Amino acid sequence: MHLVDQFVTRREQVATWGLYYLAREYAPVRQVLGALSAVDPADRDRLQYRPEAAGPDTRGRPDLVGERGGQRWVVVEGKFWAKLTPAQPCDYLRDVVEGGVVLFLCPSSRIERLCEELAARVRQEGLGYDEFTADGTGLRVMTTSGRRHLVVTSWPVLLRRIRLAAVGDYGQLDFEVEQLEGLVGRLERELVEWSRAELEQGVTRDTFRKAVTTAELLFDGLKRDARAAQAGNPTWVDRNGVYYRARYTVGPLRFYAGYEPEQWCPDSPTPLTFGIWSPDVPEGLKQPLHRAYRDFAARIWSGSEFPQLEFTPAPEGAKWWGGPIPIAPDRSADETRSRLTGAVAGLLDTLAAFG
Repeated sequence: MHLVDQFVTRREQVATWGLYYLAREYAPVRQVLGALSAVDPADRDRLQYRPEAAGPDTRGRPDLVGERGGQRWVVVEGKFWAKLTPAQPCDYLRDVVEGGVVLFLCPSSRIERLCEELAARVRQEGLGYDEFTADGTGLRVMTTSGRRHLVVTSWPVLLRRIRLAAVGDYGQLDFEVEQLEGLVGRLERELVEWSRAELEQGVTRDTFRKAVTTAELLFDGLKRDARAAQAGNPTWVDRNGVYYRARYTVGPLRFYAGYEPEQWCPDSPTPLTFGIWSPDVPEGLKQPLHRAYRDFAARIWSGSEFPQLEFTPAPEGAKWWGGPIPIAPDRSADETRSRLTGAVAGLLDTLAAFG
């Protein structure tokens, strides 16, 4: 996708750099963004956009700003799973003019929680006491002091607005937006951060989708490794417990990985599990593989960031030899992905040695 190749090297910023490109190149995009603020309609197309806008008289580094005549009317911040920074949203609100807007774009599943976090910060710093209200078009809007607007919505809602504004006359823009929609969909699946509190509290409305997304990251890592062959698509299974899992073969072994909601609790602060179906293990490999499984299970758990917890591997006679795959809390999305890739590699190293 040329938006990625041309403009960005850090994955978290791909989408907002893509939006910057669209705002720079296409009047309908400038119209849509400008219309979120109270800037004169005649000036919407005259706003000049720049990315990662830091300056001596402003605070923080917003992903994208729209300015005219030294006045900041529009601030856009893309949030996938990253936490709010100290400057967000209050310093951003202070830096826009009266009638300006600060827009947060995030996954649909994060909108409610993000609104709660933003509202708490606005109230704490005395910038307003209103609640977010839905405007009926997919936007959540709060008016803060100085008639500055704080808006939260999802990427698909914003891109749909741009498509509607460009109907009929902008075939290339429609193509560019389609690319960005595909990119955002992929990033929503790939970018995952976990706080310690989320991992320790287990399944909630807010963490369920994130857990499924993380399991899909695990599946993706296994799928990319030549040592594992996926046997069927990931699926939900309700059999002696509920699982979201995928099955793989590694040499002669049948291996499962996925999300096990019923096992996710403070005593096992991770949504991810793995399992080996022991009846398929050739008799001559059973004892050495079980020994390797015990060593591996102990190693990955002791290397987690919840060292006070213990994991007891299944006995050799059990049908399932399973265990948790720990996730490090309070890490960036890229580091979460990197550590998960390392855990996958360690699992496959252990299994492939017996293939």
